[in-house]
Amino acid sequence: IRCVDNPRQSRLAGWDDGPGFKEEELPRLFERFYRGKNAAGEGVGIGLAMAKSILQAQRAELAAENRLEGGARFLVRLYK
Repeated sequence: IRCVDNPRQSRLAGWDDGPGFKEEELPRLFERFYRGKNAAGEGVGIGLAMAKSILQAQRAELAAENRLEGGARFLVRLYK
């Protein structure tokens, strides 16, 4: 996890070295009840949608992407 802070915003990034996301699934990651084809566990697909909704209510942003080195990265931007 990395945090960068400046007078305008705080940015948080968390990443892993797993397989990352399938490109076709990236646009749907934050949809309510969406579960990727290889989703593990018994979730119902509301966690990421809820996290994004909560952050947006606080004037913040949440995004996800694949890392060039492999793995996934989540980005949070909190405006001051």
